[in-house]
Amino acid sequence: MSDEKKIKIMCKWCNISKTCHIVSQEITDHHGNYGIDSVMMAKVKIHKHFKGKNYCKGSDRTITMPLDKILKDNEKNKD
Repeated sequence: MSDEKKIKIMCKWCNISKTCHIVSQEITDHHGNYGIDSVMMAKVKIHKHFKGKNYCKGSDRTITMPLDKILKDNEKNKD
């Protein structure tokens, strides 16, 4: 598990960087260009947030993303 549980990712529904946290991690097989690769996937919980006056469609959801992409985005969005 990564040391830092709280991360920031871009919400794909409202395109704003939001604070999230990693719920769990698992290794899955991915059929890439060079055969089968093992990829570390992370389940990420997006906290409730607003888009305008209403809750965003992506708020309070759990999504699955590759862990290396999350860590790369976290470095890019670091304050």
